[in-house]
Amino acid sequence: MHFLFPPREYRRMAAEIRTGTSSWTSEAWWGRVYPEGTPPADRLGLYARLFDCVEVDATYYTLPARRMVEGWYARTPPGFLFALKMTRDLLDPKHPVNAEKLQGFVSAARILQEKLGPLLLQFPPWVKPGRSTQFLWDLLSILPEGPRYAVELRDAGWYAGETRDRLLRELRDRKIALTWASLNYVDVPAEVTSDEVYLRFIGDHTSIPAETHGEIRADRTAETARWAERVRGVSSDLLRVLVFFNNHYAGFAPESVNLFRNLLGLPPISYARWVAHDHAPTRSERDRPAPSTTRRLDDFG
Repeated sequence: MHFLFPPREYRRMAAEIRTGTSSWTSEAWWGRVYPEGTPPADRLGLYARLFDCVEVDATYYTLPARRMVEGWYARTPPGFLFALKMTRDLLDPKHPVNAEKLQGFVSAARILQEKLGPLLLQFPPWVKPGRSTQFLWDLLSILPEGPRYAVELRDAGWYAGETRDRLLRELRDRKIALTWASLNYVDVPAEVTSDEVYLRFIGDHTSIPAETHGEIRADRTAETARWAERVRGVSSDLLRVLVFFNNHYAGFAPESVNLFRNLLGLPPISYARWVAHDHAPTRSERDRPAPSTTRRLDDFG
């Protein structure tokens, strides 16, 4: 890929930029990111030597065991960040907010210590304003202090009229990020509600199903550029931007990450470095500090 660097006046960005993918366990990555024959348990360690952050999808379905979270911490280098999806049963407005379970989830997440990034509250599309509104306000009001949070809402009704105004006020008062999300069925506003932006490129399971993953299946350059420009426009006022790509977005998340980095003038990630050499890093190589891919765009100014 040929990487184009924008003019100097477009590169003065103070925010820390981190880029990663949604999960590290894609079966389509064998022979593309992970050498064939790599033990599955070694994948996170390899991933974390390529990318500086990951969004954990598994926590959306079940509370992770302490030993599992401790393993995540142990297998990743200093400076790495995990963004964890909040367990879905905590986000169901058909049931009252459960403060005890919420605290249990946050306690499990805190095992990651300094490697804990934002906790993502990903609401499904059927969570709409009206009956769900008070549930959302109640949940936001009891989020435990300490971790950072991001909220993703997938119904357009949240982004209209008085509901939008109240939503933005609630998030800003608590310094919670409104998740920026590239979705094909709702236009999420690029509103900044904290000192960081959490950006997700999601796609859908229908147009690019899992069995087609492993290479780019759709040209998402224009859509990716639209969001990259939004990041560029606000980053001077932020501390951090976290960007995550799903395989369903274009077919192969690591390459989508590099497209985004290209658009911001950041160096590419050599995600196939070990496949090209037909071996995973040796123990001594794994013990060396991982090269950092975290950047502030004014590093290139």
